[in-house]
Amino acid sequence: MKAKTTLKKSVKLVAAMMMAIAPNCAFAQFNRTTYFMDDVNFKQRLNPGMAPQRGFINLPFVGAFNASVSSNSISADYFDNLLSNANSADYFTTDKFVSQLKENNRFSIALSNDLASAGWYSGKGFWNVNLTIRADIDANMNRDAFEFLRAGRGMSTQSWANANLFTHGGKAKANMYLETGLGYARPVTERLVLGVKVKMLWGIADLTAKVQDVAVKTNLQNINPHQDWSTITEEELQKVRGKALIKAHAEVDGSLTGLTFIKDDKQYIKDWQQYGSTSFAGYGAAVDLGAAYKLGRDFTLSAAVLDLGFIKWGKDNSIKGVSEFQREYDFDGVHAGEHRDEFKKTIESGSILNQDLWNMKEEESKSRTTKLRSTLVLGAQYKLLNDKLTVGALSTTRLGEINTQQELTFAGSFSFTKQVALAVSYSVIQSQGKGLGLGLKLGPLTVATDYMYFGKDTRTASALLGITIPLGRRHRDMF
Repeated sequence: MKAKTTLKKSVKLVAAMMMAIAPNCAFAQFNRTTYFMDDVNFKQRLNPGMAPQRGFINLPFVGAFNASVSSNSISADYFDNLLSNANSADYFTTDKFVSQLKENNRFSIALSNDLASAGWYSGKGFWNVNLTIRADIDANMNRDAFEFLRAGRGMSTQSWANANLFTHGGKAKANMYLETGLGYARPVTERLVLGVKVKMLWGIADLTAKVQDVAVKTNLQNINPHQDWSTITEEELQKVRGKALIKAHAEVDGSLTGLTFIKDDKQYIKDWQQYGSTSFAGYGAAVDLGAAYKLGRDFTLSAAVLDLGFIKWGKDNSIKGVSEFQREYDFDGVHAGEHRDEFKKTIESGSILNQDLWNMKEEESKSRTTKLRSTLVLGAQYKLLNDKLTVGALSTTRLGEINTQQELTFAGSFSFTKQVALAVSYSVIQSQGKGLGLGLKLGPLTVATDYMYFGKDTRTASALLGITIPLGRRHRDMF
């Protein structure tokens, strides 16, 4: 019974790290399809120098809601199976499960929602302000981490006589903060527009977990090379001779008001919990820089660097746990029987991927500083048919602690009237052949996606919803 409980905890940990504690990384806090649409203010999220032609007020809470989920290996159907089988070790050891994995499996969720935002012209310059809640969840896990579970079921290609199993494990990070921003864009010549946004950041939560350098080494005799440790008999176990070694390195960092570790009677970390009300646990600042340059009347180049900044988390709101676990098992010594039983339980239960095994200890709390995920944006666009049709290409590179991802998007936008526009895009790098995006503007309503949902095989999907009230007359000074 205890083995089953431990195994469930191990598999849940694996699933949680693949689904980011609760990531091919989506760039989903910024919609690329709307970048080439006229009279849409969302392009400023990707370049503060790309001001819209009119001022605006986005309706609170529904003015600019953006969400996405993306993976390089986990499809919608696969994700559903993960949730349905989170308590089943057999599913995580099957060929069907492992065959769908990449060498490195990435998964992410990104959310962004404007609680309030507005923009207006003053002279030749364009001002904008925003109050936005943002959240990112990123994780990656190596395929070879599952060899530990398969080995325990006798499904590894390695022999238990001289096994040398190793994995770098995985990493997961969750981050949430409130952003208040003030932006300004202005033409400095007839061809060049520069933009900047300065942002104050109010940290809500930042959680990071790493399992690294996990290893199992054996030098055993009288053992079936592909022994299933869940079915080994007591008689067979008593015949095993030799030595084995298990070691692992694990770290947990977290910042959140009221965050604390739960410990056992030996002061080893068992879990973490949050108590009391949630408030800001850290403070920081960031800046966005952007420019647009007109090579001719219809051809424009643009570039931007976003989220150059940091959040400093307070000592009283931060925790850290570290484990340098190493345990040797002697099947020939005076404690051979105890060592055999302990090794068997660890391997058959999957405890090698379970935090209970690592003997993690809490370290002294210290203030910590985390960087934002900065993004480099490069764009080119060309206008046709008296500015009704715009075609272009957009490159985005998002730098992250867990994952760094690139995307290249080709898009076209057609304005039927000042109130109605349609955009079509195709993203070529992360989409795995399913990178079709659409954007539609109907008066104050804008809906868009960079990756449409194509059923159970979809690995990347995103959505943008915005409701905007226009302000003032149109300005042609910006482009």
